[in-house]
Amino acid sequence: MSAWAIVLACGKEQEISPGVDVAFLALGSRPVVTRSIQALEQNSLIEGIVLVVKKERVESALQLVRSFGCRKISAIVAGGASRLANLKNAYAQIPDDATVALIHDASRPFVTDEVITETVKAGKRYGAAVAAVKSVNAAKLAETGQKVTKTLDRSTVWLVQGPQVFKRDVFEKILKSSAKLLDDESALLEKTRQSIHLVVDSPGNMKIRTSGDLAMASALLSVARRTP
Repeated sequence: MSAWAIVLACGKEQEISPGVDVAFLALGSRPVVTRSIQALEQNSLIEGIVLVVKKERVESALQLVRSFGCRKISAIVAGGASRLANLKNAYAQIPDDATVALIHDASRPFVTDEVITETVKAGKRYGAAVAAVKSVNAAKLAETGQKVTKTLDRSTVWLVQGPQVFKRDVFEKILKSSAKLLDDESALLEKTRQSIHLVVDSPGNMKIRTSGDLAMASALLSVARRTP
C-alpha cells in the first residue's frame, strides 16, 4: 500500500499574523516548511509529497524545493479559498495507485519519523489515524464564551496534532463532505461508522501559530543541537 503526503502551507491557520506565512519563516538554517518536508521525505513509507502554498508563493516554494533537494515533491499546488478546496486540489495530483493519504501542516516542523511511521501503519490498518497527545491538565467544556459547561475527564481527552492518515476511500468521503473544515480532517468522520485510531505523539510536535511559538521552536532546536 503506497502512502502519499499532502503538506499544507497556506490558509489562515498557517499564518503567524495576517499575511505572514509560518512555512517560509526561518527556523535555524532552514525554513519551517523545509523541515516538515524533509521529515516526511526521510520516512521510507512516504513515496511522494504534494505541497500546497499560496498562489503568490509558488515560485518561492519551487526555489526552496530545488535549493534543499526535496526529491519526493511531485507537485506544488496553488492554494484556494478553503482547506477542503486545497485538499481536493492536492488529491488530484496523487497517483491512482496511492492507497493512503497523509495530511500534515507545514507549521509542525518537529514531527518525528517514528510518529509518521506509526500513523501511516495505523491509517492502513484502521482506515483513519491521527497523531495526538493525552491531556495532562484538567479539561473544561465551555460551549458559550468563557462560561464552564462541565468538567471533562482528562483521562479521556486527547489533543489532536498531526499528521492524519486515511485510506483512499475514507479520504474521498472527507473530500465529499459539505461541512466546514478548519484543521482537523478526522472530525468530518465522527458521525460515520468509520473508526479513528489515535497514535500517541509527544508535545514536542508543536504547531507554530504565534511569534512566541516561533521563539519556543527556535529554543527547542538550539537545545536539540547541544544534546549529545
